[in-house]
Amino acid sequence: MKKVSIYSFIILLLLLSCNTDDFEYEYTGLNNKSTIDLKNERNVLMEKFGFALMNSIKQSPRLRELIKTEALKMFDKDYEVLIYSIIDTELENGITFKELINNNSKDDFQLSKLLEIEPTLTILVPELPLDSFSAKSWDISREIPALAIRTNTSNKAIMISPEGEMSVIPEDAIPGFPVLVIKNNERVICDLNNNNFSKYKTKVFLEKEGLKFKFWASSFDNTNEHKNLQNNRLTLSLDQKLIDAYSIYQTNYPNLNGWQRDYIYYGIQPSNPNGPFTNDFKEHIRSFKMLGTGMSAYNLISDQTGDPHYRNHHRIGTSHWTGGNYEFRVTTLINGTNGVGSEIINGFTVSPNDLFNLRYSIYTTGWWFWKRRWYRLESISNKTVNVNVPIINWDLDVYSTSLKMFIEEVDLTTTTVITDTRTVKFATNFEFNSTLGEKVKLGLKFGASQEITETHTVQRTFTQGNDELQYVIANFGDKVIIQRTNLWLIGGVRSYYQTREYSTGLCQFSLEPKRVQ
Repeated sequence: MKKVSIYSFIILLLLLSCNTDDFEYEYTGLNNKSTIDLKNERNVLMEKFGFALMNSIKQSPRLRELIKTEALKMFDKDYEVLIYSIIDTELENGITFKELINNNSKDDFQLSKLLEIEPTLTILVPELPLDSFSAKSWDISREIPALAIRTNTSNKAIMISPEGEMSVIPEDAIPGFPVLVIKNNERVICDLNNNNFSKYKTKVFLEKEGLKFKFWASSFDNTNEHKNLQNNRLTLSLDQKLIDAYSIYQTNYPNLNGWQRDYIYYGIQPSNPNGPFTNDFKEHIRSFKMLGTGMSAYNLISDQTGDPHYRNHHRIGTSHWTGGNYEFRVTTLINGTNGVGSEIINGFTVSPNDLFNLRYSIYTTGWWFWKRRWYRLESISNKTVNVNVPIINWDLDVYSTSLKMFIEEVDLTTTTVITDTRTVKFATNFEFNSTLGEKVKLGLKFGASQEITETHTVQRTFTQGNDELQYVIANFGDKVIIQRTNLWLIGGVRSYYQTREYSTGLCQFSLEPKRVQ
């Protein structure tokens, strides 16, 4: 009778320790049915690599230190480690990372087999909600993180625990405990699997085993910085020349609808109508924001496997944390006076926390010492994020008076080339000045001459599968500053300036000349 009472007491404690909001893991072993297609060769190899990496992380303190150290370098402006960059790094007893992985593998798995399919294989140290885990806070001396594996056939992710148990993470669950993510890299391209590799003008930052790696946009390249960057958290301040350009037509010549960029790039104003081009300024995207409700904006850029994704009951998908930061691609089409059109490709990265206001709820699973904390995203709203994306030095003697700018949220890195044809205008009021020894723009706007209108064709690359956020046409004559607000404060008046924002209907951004020298 006493034994029955003790057993009953234990069972009662177990029941009380379990949260009613617990979820049941779905086991996804290779010999079991699963909601994830593990017959996919890539997924099978990723799983085998995950188990080998889990064993290696438990076995090697030096490997944990290596992953943390490399992640903090933020080589691609996220807390990520490209596997090929550490493949030959020596760990304990002179064993390299590659050798350790292969030694801890089963079923004759070799790391090289996976890298043939996923050459940009990457380990992400995610920033989990409410500072529950990050590369900065990871205590490598006592914390053995779980591993999450992003698949290419489902929005769900596989998790391998330090005890070697495998499960499927529910789509609305975000861990609140140490975990690393195995994924591909959306910012890095490799000549092994990218046919347009040579078309990207960025530098090759890594050559390994006969392969070459580069970023598809130089703005992601942090390989020479090795700083703990928090990209997109910039303090925006307007250059005085932009303010002067606004004041010329707002205060001095309020009846003239002049071009502010005339003054910014050429020093031209009504009292000084001629001037040479200066390279002191370059057009930059300086702020960015998604439009619509937080829910609709999030769903718009989160409809691919691997993206953050809302599901039923207003909850977010696993890739909110397995994907790291968002990558946005900016493709600018600009036509030259020589009749040749060109595209300028650049990009920027934004963390979900910078792009959205996110509110979480907390719940737990397991019991006693095995209890784990999880998060669900309950509400979301849009925020404006400061970015710093260079475009061009806008010289009208070289380029047309308009730019066509496409915005995409990047899911893949394989691109397709299409033809874009449009009618553009060119200014002709330029003349060589023998005294200055250079060309000079004659007069405000188009001067006394007539502009030339021509039809030009440009080759544009885009990626099938990306979330296209449409495009805008920006004109040289568009106002940079559109409004000034004066506030009376203690100590005097302070002026605030609003710059023009361009809207695609799905997102909006500012385009401003920024001083570069």
